[in-house]
Amino acid sequence: MTSVLFSLKRAVIGRPMATAEEQHERLSKKVALAVFSSDAISSTAYATEEILIALVVAGVTATVYSLPAAALVAFLLVIVAISYRQTVYAYPSGGGSYIVAGENLGVLPGLVAAASLLVDYVMTVAVSVASGVAAITSAFPSLFSYRLFIAVVLVVLVAVINLRGIRESGSIFAIPTYAFVLLCGGLIVVGAIRYATGNLHALPQEAVTPVALMGPWLFLKAFSGGASAMTGTEAISNGVPAFKRPESKNAAITLLVMAGILGFLFIGITALAHVLDVLPKDHDTVMSQIARAVYGNGFLYYALQIATMGILVLASNTSFNGFPRLAAVMAEHGHLPRQFMNRGDRLAFSNGIIGLAVTAIVIIVIFKARVHSMIPLYAVGVFTGFTLSQTGMVVHWRKLSEPGWHRKALLNGLGACMTAVVAVVIVATKFTRGAWIVVIAIPLIVLFCTAVKRHYDRVGRMLEPADESQLERLGAVAQSAPRTTVVLFVSQVNELTARSLSFAQALSPADVHAVTIKGDDKRLHRLEESWAAMGTKVPLKIIESPYRELVRPAVEYVRSLEPGPEHMVTVIIPEFVVEHWWEAALHNQNAFRLKGALLLVPWVVVLSVPFHIGTGSPETRAVEESHQPA
Repeated sequence: MTSVLFSLKRAVIGRPMATAEEQHERLSKKVALAVFSSDAISSTAYATEEILIALVVAGVTATVYSLPAAALVAFLLVIVAISYRQTVYAYPSGGGSYIVAGENLGVLPGLVAAASLLVDYVMTVAVSVASGVAAITSAFPSLFSYRLFIAVVLVVLVAVINLRGIRESGSIFAIPTYAFVLLCGGLIVVGAIRYATGNLHALPQEAVTPVALMGPWLFLKAFSGGASAMTGTEAISNGVPAFKRPESKNAAITLLVMAGILGFLFIGITALAHVLDVLPKDHDTVMSQIARAVYGNGFLYYALQIATMGILVLASNTSFNGFPRLAAVMAEHGHLPRQFMNRGDRLAFSNGIIGLAVTAIVIIVIFKARVHSMIPLYAVGVFTGFTLSQTGMVVHWRKLSEPGWHRKALLNGLGACMTAVVAVVIVATKFTRGAWIVVIAIPLIVLFCTAVKRHYDRVGRMLEPADESQLERLGAVAQSAPRTTVVLFVSQVNELTARSLSFAQALSPADVHAVTIKGDDKRLHRLEESWAAMGTKVPLKIIESPYRELVRPAVEYVRSLEPGPEHMVTVIIPEFVVEHWWEAALHNQNAFRLKGALLLVPWVVVLSVPFHIGTGSPETRAVEESHQPA
C-alpha cells in the first residue's frame, strides 16, 4: 500500500526537489505577472457587473453612474499601486500587510492585517472559481446545473498544480492570463472602433422597475461593488522573495504593469457596458453580453469566454501563492501552527495549500457557487489590510526620517485614508448582505493566533533554559537515576510476549509489573495456565473490567503507581505488524488507542515492541510452517 501511495504521489506531484533547487524556482517578471496578477486582472470580469447590480435597482437610467464609479475605483487603484511600490522596496522579504503593520503598529494591528488577508485569500479562491464557472456556463448554458461540482473540481485541480511547485504552476498559469489580456484588450479596441464608426448599438433590454431612488448611498454601494476590482493588488508585495534578483526592482515593475493593465481593462469594459446599455442577468454575465455584442457569436466570443474562465479559475493561484507564504511567516513568529512552515517535496508550502483548498471548497458549497452572494465577504478583508499596511508605512518612514521621507509618508498616508474610507463604506453598505460574517471572523482569527502564540511561549519557557543556573540544574537531573517501574500489558503468551518481558526485566530487573485486563473468563484461564507454564518469576496481575473496557482500566492502573519526576513509569506494549496493508483492518487497534491515552499521563514513557509477522525465531517459523495446509 505504501509503495502504491508513493507512486501515485510522484505521478501527481512530481519528483522531490532538494532545498538547493529553490533558487531555480524564482520567477521572471513575465511569469510573475501571471502568477501574482491574475487575481487583480481577472476581477474585470465581474467588477463592472457588481457596479451595475447596485445601480439597476434605481432603474436603467441610473446605470449612467457606472462610469464615475469605475473612474473613482481606478483613481484609488493608482494611489494604492504607487503606495505598495514603496512597500516592495522597503520590505523586500515579503509578508505584506502583516509584516508592515506588525513591525510599525504593534502585534495586534499586525494580526488584524494578517487575519484580513487570510480571509481575503480564501474568498479570492471561492469568488474567482465561481465566477470562472459562471463565465463558461454563460457560453454553455447546459452546464449551469453542474456549476457546484465543476467549481469544486477546479479548486482541487489548481491546488494540485500548486503542489507541483512555483515555477511549474507559473508556466501553466501564464497561458490563460495572457490569452485573457489579449482577448479582453482586443474586445475593448474593437468595441471602440465599432462605436466610433457607428457600427455598435445598444442592446435591447427588458424594462426595469425602479425599487430605490438614486442618491449618494446607492452610488457608494456601486463604488464598493466595483472596488472588488482591486482585490489581489497586494499580492506582489507579499511575494517579493519569489522574484528573480533583483527582487524588489522586478516586483515593483510587475506591480505597475499589473495596475496599468487592470485599469485599462476595467475602465474599458465599464465604458462598453455603458455604450451597450448592458444589464446584469442571472444566467448570462455582463462580460458575456458585451463579448457577444462586439465579437458576435463566433470563435472570438467563445475564445474569450474560455479565457475568462481560465484566468478566473487560475486567479485563485494568487491566493495559493500568498496564503501559504503568509501562513508560513505567521507560523515562524508563533502565531499559527508550525506545520505551516513545512515545505513539501516540491518546495511548496503544502499544508497551507491544502488548508486553503479545503476552506475555499467549504465556502463554495455553502454559497452554492453564487458569485454575487460571496462578493460582500470579499472586499472587507482586502481594504482592512490595505489600510493597516499603508498606515504602518507612514510610521516606517517617520522612524527612518531619511531625506524625502515626508513625500513618501504623505503618499502612503493618502492611500491609508482612502482605503479606510472604502473599508467603512463596504462594511456599511454590505453588512446585512454577509459582510458581518467577515467582521466576526477576523477577531476570531486574531484570538486563535493569540492563543497559539501563548501556547508556544509557554512551551518555550518550559523546554528552553534561559540561563546558566538552569542548565546546571538540568545537568544534575540528567545524571540522576530516578526509580523506574516497568509495566508490561499482556493479552496472550507467545514469542512477542516473551521478548517483551525480557526487555522489561532488562530495563528494571527489580520492578516489573505484568498486567492483563480481565475480559472473557475462558481466555483468562488459558492465559494464566500459559503464564505459569512459561516459568517466569514475574507474577501476572489481573485488573478487573466489569464493562469489558481496556483503555480506561489500564490507564487507571498506571496512574495508581503514582508516576512523577522521581518515579518514572515505563509502559511496554507488545504489538505485531502484519505483512500486507489490508490485513491491518482485520485486527483491533487496542495498542494504538492505549498509546494515545497514556500519552496524556505525565511522567509515563510508552514503548512499543513490534513483532513483524514472518520474522520470528526459527522455531516459531517452523511451527507456522507445520500448520500450513499441504
